[in-house]
Amino acid sequence: MSSDNLEAQLEARRNQLARLEQERADVRIEIDAFQVEYTAQVGRAQADLEALELHLAEYRSRNELLRFRRNALTPDQLEYEVQWRLRGQREQFAGYQESVRRAESTVESRRSESMPIDPAAIKSVYRELAKQIHPDLAADDEDRQARGRLMAQANEAYARHDAQTLKAMLDRAEGWIGPPVPQGDDWLRAEIARLDDIIREARAEIAGLNRSEWMTMKLDAALAQARGIDWFANARRQIEAQIARRRVELDGLIAEFRDLVQQAGLA
Repeated sequence: MSSDNLEAQLEARRNQLARLEQERADVRIEIDAFQVEYTAQVGRAQADLEALELHLAEYRSRNELLRFRRNALTPDQLEYEVQWRLRGQREQFAGYQESVRRAESTVESRRSESMPIDPAAIKSVYRELAKQIHPDLAADDEDRQARGRLMAQANEAYARHDAQTLKAMLDRAEGWIGPPVPQGDDWLRAEIARLDDIIREARAEIAGLNRSEWMTMKLDAALAQARGIDWFANARRQIEAQIARRRVELDGLIAEFRDLVQQAGLA
């Protein structure tokens, strides 16, 4: 096989890798956008459920301590140990509450923004930029790190539909000169084989993203919407049903706690 043919194959692989990078970015953006939408629309109900789960954990812990150490605990010691045990869960709950606030703010901002005039043009610029700066085209570790930083910036700009930043990056990247690489047919064949492996891995990752739980939920929501069903409202109702069941459980734990307090003489 001639060198010209090998070089053409290599260029085709680079183009394919750039297209896959764009496809991967698109799928991640879709999933991220749905996660934010879900959190904005369902997050308040989920936060109520998480708060209830935290109360359940508190009373389970109180009751356990009272059953096994009732004569060795003061009321203050009991509460201190409960709070110590659940500190991690409390931090997670606070973090989730903050994520709900951010999601609601993000969705509100998106609804007030206009869509990009020509999303196809943005995709084209991103794809060409990925072809220029993709980390898997690096010649060495230093080159890979530099490209990785640029690729991260490009992905952030692409997610924002920021055509201006992408075009500016492409203008700079067109003059990108990495470290010199070996030449010759053997190197071309090895590079083609290396990119073939990377392309297979990229396809597998994209397939995994498309089979993920979040993508499945997104597709379910889209199908429901096409039938005139509010999928998010249904999700909230399911969570509210869980809340009702947990409240019954919490009432039972509270009653048990009161009995244990009296038995321990802590009332």
